[in-house]
Amino acid sequence: EKVSIPATKAFIMLEGLGADLTMVQWRDIAQTLGPNGQPLGTFNSATFSVNSYFMARNMYITTSKHIHF
Repeated sequence: EKVSIPATKAFIMLEGLGADLTMVQWRDIAQTLGPNGQPLGTFNSATFSVNSYFMARNMYITTSKHIHF
């Protein structure tokens, strides 16, 4: 899943069941082409972006290991 928490959504807490059971994973990288056919770039390729007060525990956030161009 690709997750984005905007500045207007403050004080969010995400709690998983453990890093081996709860995973947020996406496969975008800077070179991934967006809907306009151009590369997403570093900031638009984030798996998890947070612009507010936020806490996470007992979860694993990662980029997919299987990247295909």
